[in-house]
Amino acid sequence: MKTTFILHGGMLSYENPHNDAFFKEFTKDLKDGDKVLFIGLARRNEEDRQRIYERDKGYILAQTDKDITIEGAELETIAEQAAAADAIFITGGDTMAMVDDLRGNEAFIDAIKGKVIAGSSAGAYLFSQYYWACSGNAVEQGLGVIPYRVKAHYGNPEFNSTEETLPIIEAVHPEYELLLLPECEWLVKEIEL
Repeated sequence: MKTTFILHGGMLSYENPHNDAFFKEFTKDLKDGDKVLFIGLARRNEEDRQRIYERDKGYILAQTDKDITIEGAELETIAEQAAAADAIFITGGDTMAMVDDLRGNEAFIDAIKGKVIAGSSAGAYLFSQYYWACSGNAVEQGLGVIPYRVKAHYGNPEFNSTEETLPIIEAVHPEYELLLLPECEWLVKEIEL
């Protein structure tokens, strides 16, 4: 089943036309009455998660004229919520913790099939084979759903995601395509799951 992944390099808070275009791409096929599942599990602090939920909800709604609802994901019911959603948005934060939360949740992986999934930074990393762990200056394993290695925040030395650190991820499982995602930039990949 074809699933659309819209992968974003991070920094949604920047005023940038690429960010607006990212959310327009995410919402373009939604219809009145559709439901978006917001996954903020990479935000470990509940207050921060709620703040980012409100922020990102505003970004999503600003780029569509459709009457949609946006629901926050709960770890305990995420598979059921994903199955009921028409599209899924995953924000950034602590990638490793979110991957650990969702690793082995086959019901969740089954529930995303056939949907549009947009992810920024940690959200872009979640389903990858491997990703650049900016804080650890290392390569970590994603959920392994899509056949890519992903390096978000590319070009930003604050995230150690520069050309100098590129050889580290290039050396890990080169059989998977490497996607370099600069801040605010994004790309679309359609995958049969």
